[in-house]
Formats: sequence, structure tokens, C-alpha cells
Amino acid sequence: MYPTQKNLLKRLSLEHERLVFVTEDLRRSEAGERGEDRLLGKLEELRLEGNYHVFSNVGLLLDEWKIQIDCLIVSDRCCMVIESKNMNGNLYFKDEEFYKEVDGIETPFPNPYFQLTRNIRFMKEFLRNVCPTMKVTGAIIMTAKSSRIREKPSNYPIFKLESTIERIYQMHSNGLTEPIDSAKFEEIVSLIERNLSPYVMPPLCEYYRIAPGDLVRGVECPSCGTFGMQRQYSTWKCGKCGVTDRGAHKLAIFEYFHLINRKITIKAFRDFCKIDSKYAASRMLNNMPDLQAYDKANRRYFMLKDK
Repeated sequence: MYPTQKNLLKRLSLEHERLVFVTEDLRRSEAGERGEDRLLGKLEELRLEGNYHVFSNVGLLLDEWKIQIDCLIVSDRCCMVIESKNMNGNLYFKDEEFYKEVDGIETPFPNPYFQLTRNIRFMKEFLRNVCPTMKVTGAIIMTAKSSRIREKPSNYPIFKLESTIERIYQMHSNGLTEPIDSAKFEEIVSLIERNLSPYVMPPLCEYYRIAPGDLVRGVECPSCGTFGMQRQYSTWKCGKCGVTDRGAHKLAIFEYFHLINRKITIKAFRDFCKIDSKYAASRMLNNMPDLQAYDKANRRYFMLKDK
């Protein structure tokens, strides 16, 4: 998602009302990914007795109920939901509230404890038919080195990164008295693998509620980053640095899919890339091997091919 967010930021004016929000959301997303990477790095130390399997970035669907879990550890004694939070500063959990304090400024956030309990409840329901006795538990791991957990209820399973392995050993030891056999363990792992449902991000204009018309149009120069390359014969030329590139429009098409719509018409392509000739636009779209053309009601549109 992050390269797509950066592409969105490039096409927003510096005065746009959503610029600061998208920039901050990108910062949080990148911080979250760094935290998940630290957690996975720590889990390389894990050596549980018996069978176990570590899943990362897990998306699962149960009817209309969909969840996203940072890390899921399935062992022959329990199923452990692990959520990571990469937040610095002093952290406070008070009743239902969660906030951080940095330089005397308090900033509230959604309480991750409720996200954890919701995902634990989901996994219990998900495993009900295949292994109803399986114990499902979990923890929240604060991955930032500079974070300090100043206050939390005693029942909140929230820990620092350095204690992760020991906490997992504890959860594993407190699981089933008798471990499930290898066949049942493999059945559970296979069930999860078959039902993995990666999160599909909607076009970012829809996600951030930005009017597509607010975006800066044009083809971006691959050399200097200026928008508005001109189509000259069968190539694109930058009016600022003079560089030419025959395929410069391809990136703009992929950006259109991720920012505006999963479908693109010849008219929309011409408008987004500032192309005068509908014949040239049609030729460029039809010549892209990654695209599939569809005709509906005397109208042609293009979509990315399924991989």
C-alpha cells in the first residue's frame, strides 16, 4: 500500500485539505510495518516443543466477518494471536481508553486490547468445527524501543518486544494438557492456508474520500518527476528536462487503477494522461500485455489481468 500512498501524495497539491491526513497515515503505516518486521525477527528465536507454525499478516474471512492479524502462531497446544504496535512515548491504558504522551501532549488511539479480543473471538469461531477444544489466546507486543508502558489493567496481555519469546512459551504451556496429534495439527494449518484472504485496498481516492478531479493529471517524467510529459509521435518527452521515454504512460495507468478505479476507459485514459488522440490512446492500452479488454454496451474498458 505504501508506494501507492506515495503516488497519491505526489498527485495532491500542497494546499489540498487531505494532504496532511494522508501523509500522517502513510507515516503510521510505515511504522506499523517496521514493527511487524521487528516482531518477526524476534520470532526467529522461537523453539517450541512439538508442532507449531507461524503465519504473518493473516487475513481470514468467516461469512461476512473479516479480520486481519499481524501474526498467528498455531501450536499443538494452542492458537496464539499476536498483534504488534510500533508506538513510542509513554503509553497509558485506562479502562477503555488508550493514549500516548510525548512531551506533555496526550494523543488518543483505538485501544488495541479490543482488537485483540475480537480476533481471538474470531479464531475460536473459525476453529469450532475442526477443533472445538483448541485454546485460543493472544498478546499485544509493543515493538518500539522507546515506548514505556506506564499504566495498564492487570488483565491486559500487553508486553514489550524483548519479552515476546517468554510470553509465547507461557501461553503455549498454559494450553491444552494433552497436545493434539500431528494429523489434527496439519488439518488446522491447512484450513488456515486454504482460507487466507489478503486485504484488498479500494482505490485510494475512495478510501481517503478525495475527488478524482483533485489529482494532478499527466504522465510523470521518470527522470525529474515533473508531471505533464508531451506525446510526440510514438514517445513521451519531458518539457522540463528533455528526457524521452516510450513507456512513460504505463506507470500512470497503474496509478489510475490504484488511485481512482479498477477499470479504465479510453476516454478516462486520455483525460488522466492528457492525450489528444483517441487513436493513440486506444493503441497504447491495447498494446499493454498486462491489460485485458472488455466490451460492454458498445463501450470498451480495460482491467489488469488476474495473475
